[in-house]
Amino acid sequence: MKTMFSIALIGASSLALADISLGNGAPVPPTAQEAPSAEAQEYINMAQDVLGVIKELTQVLSSVTDQASADAAAPQIQGIATRMAALQKRTEALGRPSAEIEQQVRAHINVREVQQLVTAFMDSFIRIGMNNGYGSQALMNALSPALNALPGQGE
Repeated sequence: MKTMFSIALIGASSLALADISLGNGAPVPPTAQEAPSAEAQEYINMAQDVLGVIKELTQVLSSVTDQASADAAAPQIQGIATRMAALQKRTEALGRPSAEIEQQVRAHINVREVQQLVTAFMDSFIRIGMNNGYGSQALMNALSPALNALPGQGE
C-alpha cells in the first residue's frame, strides 16, 4: 500500500506540473480577452475536457470514506480511467503548443479553478493513501490505470 501512496503523490504532483496546470501557477496578467485562434481553441477544448474528467475523478475520490464506498467507487474510477487514457492519446496527438498558443490557452482557463482542483485531487489521494485504500483492493486496482492516464505521465 505504501507504493500506491507514493505513486499517488507522484501522480498528483505530475498533474500539478502538467501542461494543463498553466505553468508554474503564475497568474496570467489580465488582458483584453481576445477570441482564441482555431488552433488555440483545440487546446482550450482539450484542457477543458481533461479538467472535466479530473474533476469527476476527484468527486468520486472525495466520496470514499470507508471500505464499502471504496469498493463502490472502483467501477466508476475504471470508467474514468478509460476516458482519461483516450484523452491522453488525443493530447499526445495534438503535441506541445507553441508559446503563443499556450498563452492563449492560459488566458481562457480559470487558473484559480485549476489550482483548487489540483488541491482537492491531491487531498483525496493523500487521504486514501493514508487510510490504505480503506482496505479495498478493487479501489487500489482501479487507481493504477487512472494514475497512469494523468496528463504528463506519458512524457
